Amino acid sequence: MAGPSWLAYTFAGVMIITAAYCVSRLVISRRQHRPTDHQVDAVHVLMGVAMAGMLVPRLRIFWAGGWEIVFGAAAAWFTWQAIRGLRSQDAIGRGQRHHLQHALACLAMLYMFLAAASASRAVAAGSAMSGMAGGPAHFPTLALILAFALLGYVVWTTDRLPSLAPVAAFAAPSMPVPVLAGAAATSITAGDTGGSTLPDEDHAPGRGWGPPVSPRLAACCEIAMGVTMGYALILML
Repeated sequence: MAGPSWLAYTFAGVMIITAAYCVSRLVISRRQHRPTDHQVDAVHVLMGVAMAGMLVPRLRIFWAGGWEIVFGAAAAWFTWQAIRGLRSQDAIGRGQRHHLQHALACLAMLYMFLAAASASRAVAAGSAMSGMAGGPAHFPTLALILAFALLGYVVWTTDRLPSLAPVAAFAAPSMPVPVLAGAAATSITAGDTGGSTLPDEDHAPGRGWGPPVSPRLAACCEIAMGVTMGYALILML
């Protein structure tokens, strides 16, 4: 993969940090019974590790062809969940968009690994190639469409950040914590969720002190993933 080495290492570092944070979300959710989307967090862990290895080859930790199987299965799963959502009452709501956006990310990952594997086989066969260009699995137009779709999702998610529940990382359960919803702000205390329409994962009763697993940080992970994958796809053009 072409591009400045320092930028590749920077993005790889961001992916490792993102993956580590998503692991912490899974651990915290299990041990403290704090709600989070386990499927998405698990996929973000895999994406972070996979993208770090794609950007910096020495960080690769999986066997050849393994990531294609993983992300192919994940893409099929999220696509199926989106199709099921079409038949539910929430078909136009957040649930369907939630599954579609992760199906898109998994498809982008699948495309990148298939293109990279195709390029490697062509180089091994003696073809004159550079980077990821060429190969039967490389379609620049598809890479461009995926990149624009991911970056468009990044813009949409960034615009939604103010409406998501903020991080209240180490608030004691007896302390009121402000929750922003657009321009309005309400106050939530443990055991009193009246007046708020936002699902703040950090303010459930009896949670005590603990690291943040808020929806806003989850959205930041998705933004980091989208920007990194968009960058990788553009390099493949």
